[in-house]
Amino acid sequence: MKVVTDENLAYFKGKQDAFNEGRFALKGEAGAAIATPETAGIVKPGSDFDIAADGTITLYQPMQVNSLSVTPSQAERGSTVADVTLKWSLSKVPTSLTLNDEPLGAADTQKVIEGANLTKDTAYTVKATDARGASAQRNATVYFRDKRHWFTGAYDADALTDGVLNAATGELATSRAKTFSVNASEGQHIFYAFPHSWGTPAFFVGGFEGGFSLLKTFDHVNASGATVSYDVYKSTNAGLGQTTVEVR
Repeated sequence: MKVVTDENLAYFKGKQDAFNEGRFALKGEAGAAIATPETAGIVKPGSDFDIAADGTITLYQPMQVNSLSVTPSQAERGSTVADVTLKWSLSKVPTSLTLNDEPLGAADTQKVIEGANLTKDTAYTVKATDARGASAQRNATVYFRDKRHWFTGAYDADALTDGVLNAATGELATSRAKTFSVNASEGQHIFYAFPHSWGTPAFFVGGFEGGFSLLKTFDHVNASGATVSYDVYKSTNAGLGQTTVEVR
């Protein structure tokens, strides 16, 4: 049976005091000893480790930009985006952080740019660098796009105007491919319109190809004031009722 002596207690108390003083992260402190498995002291991380500002030791991982988003991410051609908001997340606190080469605070996670007044595609780049010089970056872009429209009505080529197209159901897009459903009542045809530069479509209804023809191609002035050449297609038959159309 071992007896706990005052000498033993003093020894272990000294070890506990050294640990509590946090001397593991005090690199370069005068008089501090190097840590060993038995003795508290200075820890000098090698290439596989990092020390955070609070003294926490972690495995080293190069800097990463986990995500970057911009709002709005798209707008209609011809419009002006007054303000944009960028948000990002990083794998750790950087030593330097920039947005399009402009310095940011190391702890920043978002930036609101007021008065940006964008009128064309604009890219933003967040770049972060860690204490070892490793850097990472991620891009986000505000895109200016055209709309594709689908609707029903009793229009001939002359009656189908800018106002009709701008009032119709539509969405910003980059291609003609779309599946949509409409209800064409008696006397109404189904229409699909998109920029001429998107090419020639194929229409499928109920698994069968066809049933649409080109009604007109014209210089369309969209709701934001931009002029874009548009093709408008019209169903061959009217009064088709509830119909799902696939455009390829």
